[in-house]
Amino acid sequence: MTRIHPTAIIEDGAEIGRDVTIWHHCHVRATAKVCDRVSLGRDVYVDPGVTIREGSRIQNSVNVYAGVEIGPWAFIGPAVVFTNDRYPRAGTRSWQPVSTFVHAGAAIGAGAIITCGVTVGAFAMVGAGTVLTHSVPPFHLAVGFGSGVKANKMLCSCGETQMPLGTRPAELLRDCCHEKLEPEVVALARAVITENHPGDSASGANT
Repeated sequence: MTRIHPTAIIEDGAEIGRDVTIWHHCHVRATAKVCDRVSLGRDVYVDPGVTIREGSRIQNSVNVYAGVEIGPWAFIGPAVVFTNDRYPRAGTRSWQPVSTFVHAGAAIGAGAIITCGVTVGAFAMVGAGTVLTHSVPPFHLAVGFGSGVKANKMLCSCGETQMPLGTRPAELLRDCCHEKLEPEVVALARAVITENHPGDSASGANT
């Protein structure tokens, strides 16, 4: 059952899916799409044309601006900052938003700043407070500030186990992932691994 707090503003033309939760003082603009089982925390703003895909969780005080695309089962921590303009100026005559992609299963920690034009890969994680200026590959952990951000570790699908770069694809879906993740998220992780590494299998057991 979809639950929308009375203080939330849902503009005409916004599309709200099934089993969605929208908390206090959210604002979802016309032509935005909030898919099934999404949760929007307090004070979340969703710009026109934005799609937030199934199962994603947007925590308190996040603005999802035009040009930002949120994949399924992504986690956006509280007070994460997205941008969509590389050269912001008041009074610009014409402007197009610069796209940013947060792919399936990715997680962005509290207070991170995501500059526009980057991609956060599937099941990647951006650490709390990170200032991200370049893309993060799937299943990688990125922490730091700007050019100093390092993605020098890999993560399993649930994020509990850190592993060195070059870890075999079969190890990205482990016993801990089966214990912590919903079966459909496990299936999604397996599909991502298979898509990126078609010659390898992800059994889900530690090897």
